[in-house]
Amino acid sequence: MDPTTTDIDSAESNASINIYVNNNGGGDESFGIENNCSSRSGQQAAAAGRNNNIHVHGPAVSVSMSTIQYSYSLALLLFCTAIVMSAIFTNQTKAGEDGIPPIAIFLILCGLISWLAMMEGGQGCLVGLQPLDKAVYADSHPITHQCTTLAHKGDNTVRFIVGRQFLVVLVVFITNYLCGPSSTTTAYTSASVLHLPAIANEVFLNSGLAMILFTIVMGQLTAQVNAAFCMLDFINTRFMLLTTYISLAVEMSGLLHSVYLVQMVFSKITRTPIEFNGEDPLSSSRRIAFWLRVFMSLAILAISLAVTLKALFNANTALIDGVPAFVSVILFFALMCFIGMMEGMQIALFAVVRMPDHKLRNHPEVQKNCELVFEGSNLQAFLIGRQICVTGCMFFIARITTLAINADGNDHIFGVPTMVQAFFDTGLLGAIITTIVGSLAWRVIGSSFPLAFLSNPLINIIIRLCLLLEKSGICSSSWVFARWHKVIAGYNPDEVYLAGHERTVTSRRDQDIDTAISFLGNLMSLALLGLSIAVVMCAIFTGQTKSSVYGLPSFVSCIVFWCLIIWLAMIEGGQGCLVGLQPLDKEKYASSHPMTFRCTSLAHKGDNMERFIVGRQFLAVLVVFVISMCASPVEGANVLGLPLLAKDIFLGLGFALTLSTIVLGQLTAQLNAAQCMLDFINNRLMLFTTYISLAIEKSGLLHSAYLVQVLFAKMTGIPVETKEPPRNAFQNILFWSRILFSLAVLGFSFTITLKALFDGKTAMWEGVPPYISVIIFFGLMCFVGLMEGMQIALFAVAKMPEEHLACHAVAHQNCKLTFEGSNLQAFLIGRQICVTCCMFVIARITSITINDTESNIFGVPDAIQEFFNTGLLGAVITTIVGSLAWRIIASSFPLGFLSNPLVNIIIRLCLLLEKSGICSSSWALAFIQKLLFKYRVDEEYIGSDNAVDVEDVHATINESIEVVVRDGSLNTVDRALTESSVIDESLSEDTWSMMSNMHTPVQRRMKSYEHHLP
Repeated sequence: MDPTTTDIDSAESNASINIYVNNNGGGDESFGIENNCSSRSGQQAAAAGRNNNIHVHGPAVSVSMSTIQYSYSLALLLFCTAIVMSAIFTNQTKAGEDGIPPIAIFLILCGLISWLAMMEGGQGCLVGLQPLDKAVYADSHPITHQCTTLAHKGDNTVRFIVGRQFLVVLVVFITNYLCGPSSTTTAYTSASVLHLPAIANEVFLNSGLAMILFTIVMGQLTAQVNAAFCMLDFINTRFMLLTTYISLAVEMSGLLHSVYLVQMVFSKITRTPIEFNGEDPLSSSRRIAFWLRVFMSLAILAISLAVTLKALFNANTALIDGVPAFVSVILFFALMCFIGMMEGMQIALFAVVRMPDHKLRNHPEVQKNCELVFEGSNLQAFLIGRQICVTGCMFFIARITTLAINADGNDHIFGVPTMVQAFFDTGLLGAIITTIVGSLAWRVIGSSFPLAFLSNPLINIIIRLCLLLEKSGICSSSWVFARWHKVIAGYNPDEVYLAGHERTVTSRRDQDIDTAISFLGNLMSLALLGLSIAVVMCAIFTGQTKSSVYGLPSFVSCIVFWCLIIWLAMIEGGQGCLVGLQPLDKEKYASSHPMTFRCTSLAHKGDNMERFIVGRQFLAVLVVFVISMCASPVEGANVLGLPLLAKDIFLGLGFALTLSTIVLGQLTAQLNAAQCMLDFINNRLMLFTTYISLAIEKSGLLHSAYLVQVLFAKMTGIPVETKEPPRNAFQNILFWSRILFSLAVLGFSFTITLKALFDGKTAMWEGVPPYISVIIFFGLMCFVGLMEGMQIALFAVAKMPEEHLACHAVAHQNCKLTFEGSNLQAFLIGRQICVTCCMFVIARITSITINDTESNIFGVPDAIQEFFNTGLLGAVITTIVGSLAWRIIASSFPLGFLSNPLVNIIIRLCLLLEKSGICSSSWALAFIQKLLFKYRVDEEYIGSDNAVDVEDVHATINESIEVVVRDGSLNTVDRALTESSVIDESLSEDTWSMMSNMHTPVQRRMKSYEHHLP
């Protein structure tokens, strides 16, 4: 081994320092510092789990403050990423100016950032795993075992650190070349991305702030956070094994051996012998090779300094235009010293920690600095702030030392050939200087004279600067990315493998991060909703909607639109309330909620509940169709000066109208109706809706659905359940007459619609062939039907014995996916989005439009054609064929229905839609609506300990579980499930879990709004 390679970095060799997060299982986090002293054996370290754990418990931070910090940092990072990507793809970087294609720059940048992350996190892992017996993880983490075996052999850890340090600096320099300013400064300073104002261009582009923040968060801090407590998992990759080999090869090349000369000199000055780590002294031949590499390194360092200083004095670098040459040189050396001080002070701080107190008290300035760093959670904050400072300075040094020479050859440094000059221009020389002079040498000084180093008055200023940078939260997004990087990569804390701890423990920080992401999602969703509403209103008031084609005044269209949205909200939320209040004694709220009492008395009489749901379904579809007719934009509409892409999305595809309808007319109401049933329907609008829904069912328009019900009852041998006495002869005649009437209406509707589709006389997008329109029509009907039916089937099989369900593998898998965690609630929300989107498309497909030059369908009179144009026929088809019929099939054959492979894809699609947060604004709006209308949860009126007869509950579930949530309602299947403690023991565990999953998250989410929002 080299005689000078043992104590190059005391904090990473004799005293291995590593930051980790300790989760105590109670949801709180404490930050610890590992001081892995070499005097302790590996067995002791394994037994203790960590060596000399000095826990630094910080004060509890309020969730709201953490949420704001994470949110703004995440937003800032996304903004910086957008700027960096825009600069790359508009060729406004030095690499782009040199002719490298943007896609190549992007791919190289992604590779470098990934490699930087592995190097930054990997070093801590290799150092932190030193005391641990490698046999403990040899089988579970074979690549980790290979890495540590290689790195911990002799003095290889120190060699790895030296080589890795140069690689890190080199990657930073290359990143600066790829994303930094072009050599022609004027071109870069005039660059503009994302139409930013001039000041933003100066701050984020010219100064390189966007590039620096992107690199620090994505390439350093995120990896370091996860590597701190998932060491075994983090380096269990061949990428880390390759990095280890390359780092050792860089050190072995001798490029950086001049730093060992510095180490030897200070060893002589301090009379402290260089420690060996199990390697024999060098032989004569190895000693000669060592000194040859030292001299080679000194020569390379001298050449690097000479070339760089010459370029600085000649103003041949990429420094900002107008900076005098002598100022450039001063900045260069000042930044080298600043980086060196931050590199050395970290080593010195951990060196003095092990000193006796009486020795430390003799140096008041040192004691003051140590008390400041180790107070509370300042150590963690200092190390994060220091990382920001060091990386920022390295980028600036890379800019100073990157040569910018004209191609004519007149300015070549020392008149060297073009090929040599091209090598100088790579920035490699600056990386060598920075690694040796700005990093490794200062570490040796800090390790040799820690007290003198920390007595420098500048140290206190630097510490406070680092604390201030961390306190600003500018890089707090690294915790957010680390949170999800850990989940995606499947990292587990080392204690899971070494001590058998629980795998999934959510810490307080994780909860704060989740809250921040939810908060950001809500803000973005609210902004998207606001834009959508603005687009819809502008389209209406500029006469660019279908209603204007029919001659309807803009203000009337606006009034009709909002009335329909309000009515749809009442329809969607009201059904869940009527179903959920079935088991509750009506006398308990007869006086406090008279309108609710009238609604439930009417709806719960006999089979009226089922009749209401059938009529309500048609009413909901009809309202959606009328909203589409009223507010859908005409072809070529454009408002607010939207760009072409935004215009196509928000207007052409109808995204603005669809999103506004889903959030305002459905989800917001359903969220409040899920927990405030009594208040929600205590109004005359709900009573009116109940009467209208029953009247629609009574008309017989939808009675063909009952024919399907009768047929499947015969096929399955299960009689149709009813709460009413058998029909007499007259009632039977009326019933079958209405079925025949409904079949005739359905057949007529199909005939007219298909004729219009084949003739190209619908509002289908221009250019779509008629046969494609027909295929899309039936495809969407089947898709909507699958989503309508699968909900019924899921709740039907939830009551089946587990062993019976396990015999149907696909159905069993779909049930497990849906009822896992809070997936049920997410599925219902995502399903609601899917169904409504499909209904708007179906409304467009089935809306008949006849030009003045075209003939009417089947040559009917204009009055009848106007009736066809209303879209009523499409609503009839959608309600019966696309909804009710599929529900009956699903309730009759639930296992067969769920065994369809498409069901799993649809469930995942719904979960993905909900996870996207596109409709998260419904939670915030529900909270606001709850405040405005003074809704109170039902328990405040009727208490939470109301006894409800268990048999009645089971009867209600058996009779109405198929119709409770099939419209996407977020209400509980049975209100009594959350009101009677005795039911916990009587219901099956699966059923109770299913109900809790659907109801509890709504209450919890709403309560979180009450806690966080003003």
